[in-house]
Amino acid sequence: MSDQPTATSIDSLIDQAQQLHSPPEVARSLLNLTRDDQYDMWEIVDCIQRDPAMSAKMLQVVNSSRYGLRTSVTNLNQAVALLGQRTVRLIAMTFSIVETFTAGPAKALYNEFWRSALATAIGASRISERLQPIDRHDVYTAGLLADVGSLVMAQAEGEPYLNLYREHRGDMLAAAERDRYGFHHADVAARLLARWEFPQATLEAIREHHDDTVSDPIALATRAGVLLDGALWQKNPGAVQACRDWLQDHFRMDIDDFTELAIRCRDEVLMELETYGVNVAQPIDCRAIIEEARRQYIDSSLTTAIDLDSFESVMHGTR
Repeated sequence: MSDQPTATSIDSLIDQAQQLHSPPEVARSLLNLTRDDQYDMWEIVDCIQRDPAMSAKMLQVVNSSRYGLRTSVTNLNQAVALLGQRTVRLIAMTFSIVETFTAGPAKALYNEFWRSALATAIGASRISERLQPIDRHDVYTAGLLADVGSLVMAQAEGEPYLNLYREHRGDMLAAAERDRYGFHHADVAARLLARWEFPQATLEAIREHHDDTVSDPIALATRAGVLLDGALWQKNPGAVQACRDWLQDHFRMDIDDFTELAIRCRDEVLMELETYGVNVAQPIDCRAIIEEARRQYIDSSLTTAIDLDSFESVMHGTR
């Protein structure tokens, strides 16, 4: 059976959302300019200057604590040079796309989107260190934009979609969307970003970020980032268990590795949230997450020990 009807429906939804607000033409131009490694710095600066909001974001990022500069950068030329090609592209993609699709009904999701997107991107990027050789920038981008389809759907569908979004979280949201629309937000994100000519591996990772059967390295890391986001923010024992199991099965990460990853991601997420100016009322309680993970680890170990004892008893009894 052809997926053309589904693709047509997704395209119609994206077009409907974009009709509400003009497409980010400056970002599109910026992406085209930076495709070539030998790009002209003056052209980049001239392009960014046409979008005051993007100019301000570039300066905000370069002056954030992430870069640790001793003096503030107020010159866009210097900011672009310090940020580098990949970061300039990333800001152009994320800031423009997210700002475009949160200007209407999806505005209610703005803070929650960034909270989840940064946790997913940072977690996926950290985990990708175990998958060398793999480009962490591609993984970070996939994690950051994995849920942008939710913004598009909220923009096009308004309150009915927002109600659906509020009732469901994580993989449950994807299932609920598919039941109602015939596709879910990951399909929408991949279709939208294909228009921007994103790399195929990144598109597949975004499309499959709710799929436990992924095998491509970028998709594996992105899926892990999604599960880590759930563990950090949902404060749900089931989310912690799902993340622990995935990391152990696919990356051989034990409880100590999980503890270190959770703390490092928590610190980096908080720094990034400040950089992007996102207000988050709900803090990340790493202590509670780690305690839950350790409790599950102990319970699992105890169950395994009991099962082994029972097995040995049966075996000895049959001799």
